[in-house]
Amino acid sequence: MLCIMNLNWKSFVSGAIMGSVLFSSITFAAPLVVKLMVNGAEIHSEVPAQIIDGSTMIPARALAEALGAKVTWDKNNQTVIVEDEKYRHLQRKQANIGEQGAADLAGDAQKHFWVISNGGIGDHQDGSFAFKGSDYRWMASDLNTKTKFIEYIELLYTPEQAGAYWNKQIENGGLVEIEGKLAQPNADGGSMMGWGNATAKLIKEGQGIQTFSFSVPLNDKFEVKEMKLRFVEGKGWRIDEPVDTIR
Repeated sequence: MLCIMNLNWKSFVSGAIMGSVLFSSITFAAPLVVKLMVNGAEIHSEVPAQIIDGSTMIPARALAEALGAKVTWDKNNQTVIVEDEKYRHLQRKQANIGEQGAADLAGDAQKHFWVISNGGIGDHQDGSFAFKGSDYRWMASDLNTKTKFIEYIELLYTPEQAGAYWNKQIENGGLVEIEGKLAQPNADGGSMMGWGNATAKLIKEGQGIQTFSFSVPLNDKFEVKEMKLRFVEGKGWRIDEPVDTIR
């Protein structure tokens, strides 16, 4: 449960909103800083986890983002909004995606692109191997078959774009299929584009199709990208652009 303290917007952005969890009846004269571990990894934030008057105060933004959720501040309604990707998938089945929904879709698409590019997030088979003169590694268990790979892309992209990306990766050696299992070149990467903080503006609307202009942070400036979204029956709103448009 979130415990909202006397905070302004600046302190919210810096991660000062705290989640209050009852810890013990011990009272401390001064706050005691403690470690915050999420799924085996220590989480560092501007405002650390600490014990105040016998309660452990946890920075809500840092905790939520470590668990894959997105935290936003609704100034008009004085509300902290925490949403995970599963919830956003459900929201995309509605008739109108809206500008914030389009921005969230693009942010999730960037996360998916780099999960794929870095080999997945499931169990990994150790070691690499040579294939046609290049060093390859097996994809993780969440992306190690054609079906899993395409289904993962189709969470955010139209089936046509997912199929096109699969074909492109197979043709250029970005993926190889060996006895039904997938492998990719042994390399990692990242991006300076801040799609997770992008804003979207609706510029064109048709039946089941909406085109948005995205303003995407890049270092100390912004890049403007135009993208089309399409409503896929039974699935919801999906990006109808090449998968590597967002990376």
